[in-house]
Amino acid sequence: MHDLWRRCCASVFSITFENAEGRITSGTGFKVGDCLVTNNHVIQAPSAKRVVLRSVRQDGHTSAFELNFGHLEFRTALVDGEPEAGWDYAVLRIQNAAFEAAPSLQLSTVDQIDIGQQVALFGYQFEQPNLSMHLGYVSSQYHKAGVHYLQLDSSVNHGNSGGPLIDVASSSVLGIVTRKATGLTQQFEQLTLAIRQSIEVLQASQRSGARGIIAGVDPVAATIAVETQIERISREISRSANVGIGYAYHIKKIRESLERIA
Repeated sequence: MHDLWRRCCASVFSITFENAEGRITSGTGFKVGDCLVTNNHVIQAPSAKRVVLRSVRQDGHTSAFELNFGHLEFRTALVDGEPEAGWDYAVLRIQNAAFEAAPSLQLSTVDQIDIGQQVALFGYQFEQPNLSMHLGYVSSQYHKAGVHYLQLDSSVNHGNSGGPLIDVASSSVLGIVTRKATGLTQQFEQLTLAIRQSIEVLQASQRSGARGIIAGVDPVAATIAVETQIERISREISRSANVGIGYAYHIKKIRESLERIA
């Protein structure tokens, strides 16, 4: 598998969005031709001021190069894509000499993907600066609302979004990794929603002025602070929990996009 890593690692990039306080969010992208491909939801960071695009050397952590963009400059590089409710992809044309010199991945030209086909996932997990590779299998596939999904038996985590799904046999890109799933995904979503609704009720009460001060403490403000912290912790537990199930989109839509904009 070292050869697979060596062939692919320099073509996979971390995409980090920052504001004046620091990192907001991050994800993964990969180079095809003169374009950067990622999930559309990865680039949705409206409060960002700066975007950092970075690749690593074969040791997986030493920077090969790092590019800095203003958020608006980065967004104007977007040439095609679909929202998260659809195929959830974004194609950005990056006009920079260092990016242009980086190697490119090849998209698979074969639409047929078999259950049990061995695959590798590349991504910058948990907002870490090191690139990871995980092996797995295509465990199922299905179509929903016109989108072709690939279910993966592999370790997919926060930060893998936008990374390439590589066919181990050919080193070509079969899909774009989009998200993970756990046995508690729905329950975490319901818990987070319940906490958020509670916070909104408390905030409405706070705005109405219907509150008192107890021993110098505003109980409504204190409760909002506690529940906001619980909500944050719930989201962190949800994104970190993993039972080795993930999803990717078939690469054919991106292949069609790149052919169209060439």
